[in-house]
Amino acid sequence: MDIVDSQLHLGPGGAAEAVAAMDALGIRSALIHEYWMGTPGHPRYELAGGAFRTTSPTAELAAWSYPGRFAYVVHVDRRDPEVRAVIRMARDATHALALRLLVGTDRGERAAFAEGAYEEIFAAAGDCGLPIFIAISGHADLLAPYLKKFPDVKVVVDHCGMPPSKAIRPLIAEMEGLPDSAEYWARLGEAPLSEQLGKVLELAHFPNVALKWAHASAIFEAPDYPNLGVRPHLRRTLDAFGAERVMWGSDITALPTGETWAQVLFSVIDNPDLGPAEREHLLGGAARRWLDWPA
Repeated sequence: MDIVDSQLHLGPGGAAEAVAAMDALGIRSALIHEYWMGTPGHPRYELAGGAFRTTSPTAELAAWSYPGRFAYVVHVDRRDPEVRAVIRMARDATHALALRLLVGTDRGERAAFAEGAYEEIFAAAGDCGLPIFIAISGHADLLAPYLKKFPDVKVVVDHCGMPPSKAIRPLIAEMEGLPDSAEYWARLGEAPLSEQLGKVLELAHFPNVALKWAHASAIFEAPDYPNLGVRPHLRRTLDAFGAERVMWGSDITALPTGETWAQVLFSVIDNPDLGPAEREHLLGGAARRWLDWPA
């Protein structure tokens, strides 16, 4: 089976170790968002007005050093005065396959997103033929106007489209640092999980949107292999989107529930609720097609 992990953080270094683990697990390729866990947000350049411009030195080196094993996404900032140029550079970079937006965990950015402030990025992505990964964290409904206005832009909703899991809400609250942050992020996840997922699945009628199935064990409060509590939610998601529009990602470098990379993978491989074709789409086929990434 051609297995693709659609989310991996890497850097600095670590490519050789990642390839060894991937070989052991049978993972052919991985999509990197370079994000240094010890110094969150790096590597990037700080720009005027609080804007930033990310770089991907580890991911790019890994992709060149291990042909076919790695590609990467480019995290862009709408406040970058040269954001269109950055997107064109991503288009021209040999191993950059998509853009990534982190909107959901910053209330100011989420409000800006709702007001249409990201339309320039969507327009540029459409001009350059680049898909967009977006972390919207429980507010998937805000995507609908963009999906309607930019029907030719392929969008992948990160982390099941759900609010942050209980395990990472305190960290998000700390990073946000507002007086009501802890209360706000706790309240966001109070609705029943099935109800929250239902709102995400309403996006399935838009043909230009797919879903990244990552952090499911934390989000659906089903830690520990084989993560049985995740299975009914995955089944419901596949029935709504079709397996051709759901891609598995381990996000193993930032997974709060403590499973190993093997456990995250084999919780899908060993899931008896999946048919062979569904398993192949979920574990690689969907990512290959959605990103136009040849095996």
